[in-house]
Amino acid sequence: VIATAGPLRAQGESGAACLIIPPSARANGMGQTYVAISDDATGIWWNPAGLAFVDKTVDIMYSQLVPELASDVKYAYFAGTSKIEGLGTIGASLIYLGYGDWEARDPSNNYLGQYSSWEAAPTLSGAVQVVRGLGVGMNVKFIYIDLAPPEATIENQAGRGHSVAVDAGVLYKVPEFSAFGVFNVRNLNLGFCLSNLGPSITFINTDQAASLPRNARLGFAYSPYASDVGVFTFAAEVNRPLVEFERSSTYHLGAEFGYINLIAVRAGYMHDKDGNIMDPTYGMGFSFRRFRLDWASVPQAKELGRVQRWSIGVTF
Repeated sequence: VIATAGPLRAQGESGAACLIIPPSARANGMGQTYVAISDDATGIWWNPAGLAFVDKTVDIMYSQLVPELASDVKYAYFAGTSKIEGLGTIGASLIYLGYGDWEARDPSNNYLGQYSSWEAAPTLSGAVQVVRGLGVGMNVKFIYIDLAPPEATIENQAGRGHSVAVDAGVLYKVPEFSAFGVFNVRNLNLGFCLSNLGPSITFINTDQAASLPRNARLGFAYSPYASDVGVFTFAAEVNRPLVEFERSSTYHLGAEFGYINLIAVRAGYMHDKDGNIMDPTYGMGFSFRRFRLDWASVPQAKELGRVQRWSIGVTF
C-alpha cells in the first residue's frame, strides 16, 4: 500500500485516468461530440478512423484539471498525423497527466520526502479508406503510471504499473440521399469507436489491479447548411462504459457554426448521471490560414467549478 494520503490511493484505483480526459477544445465546446467528426490529430483519441480523411496536422491541448483544488494537476496532449499516398494516414500522440507533488510519510508519520506522481500514454495510429467515404482506423498505446517510488510504500516496492491497449474505429461519410422524397441529405457522418481494450494495470500486487477505462462510443454529425459563407454542424453521441456495467451511459449533444473559415461558435450539453454532470458546454474557435486556436468552458461534477480548455492546431 502506498504510504501517503487518500487521494493518491484513489489515483491508483483509477485505472489510467489520463485515458478518459478528452482532448480538443473544439470537441469539448461541442459537448464532447467528436466520434463522427475526428477531422484533426485529436481524432487519434476520439476515433482513429477519422484520420483516413486527414492530411498533415498537429494538435496540442493543455489544461489545469481542478484549479480550485490543486493548481499542479495538469494535463497535456500532443498529436500529429501524416498521409502516405496510396496507403493511408499514420499518426502519433502523447498524453501526459501530472498529479503534482506530494509529501510521503510512514505509518508513524515520519517524513520520507517529497515526490511527484504522473501518467503517460504514447500512442501510434493508422487509418485507411477501405472504400470511398468509409474509413477504418486503429491505435496501439502503451500506458505507464508512476504513483510512488519504493521508499514511499509500506511494501518497499515501487507503486508503478503499465499496460498496453488498442482502439478500433469506423467513420462513414454517408453519400447524399433523398429523405422521404422531400429533401436531400448530405454531409452526414456516422462514427463508432471501441477504446482502451487491454489488460488491467497491476501496481504492487495483483490485488491492486485496475481495469482500463474500456468504452464504446457511437454518434453522428450532420451539417444541414454548408456554403462558402459558413457551415452549421449538429452532432450527438452516446458513450457506454465496458468495465463498470452498472454505470450509466453518458449522452452528449453539440453544435457549431463556422463563419468563412475564420471564427466558430460552439455549444453543447453533457448528461452524465453517475458523474453528476448535467450541464452545458460552450466555446469559440479562431482560424488564420493554417493555424487554429480553440477555447472551451466545460462543466465538472456539481461540487467542482467549470474548467477552461485551450488547444491549438496547425494544418500543413
